[in-house]
Amino acid sequence: GFAKRDYCEKLLSTEEVDLEKNVVAALDSVPLKSMRQFYTRSLHFADAYTKGLSGKQATWVSRKYRGHRVIPESIFNEL
Repeated sequence: GFAKRDYCEKLLSTEEVDLEKNVVAALDSVPLKSMRQFYTRSLHFADAYTKGLSGKQATWVSRKYRGHRVIPESIFNEL
């Protein structure tokens, strides 16, 4: 979302060179902290899915155990 918003604010062009510059500039504008947060959240969802949880369960688990690197095995007792 961050890069997409920044890209939409750039001047529109049909030139491939300009489009490429705009994409690179939009991606470079994303703060490293945001990238790390997205990466961590994605890892939590991937871990939940590999352990057989549904999307709704994965969302609940990622919110409840957001300070943990992986989902504890004891979570299956709560589900």
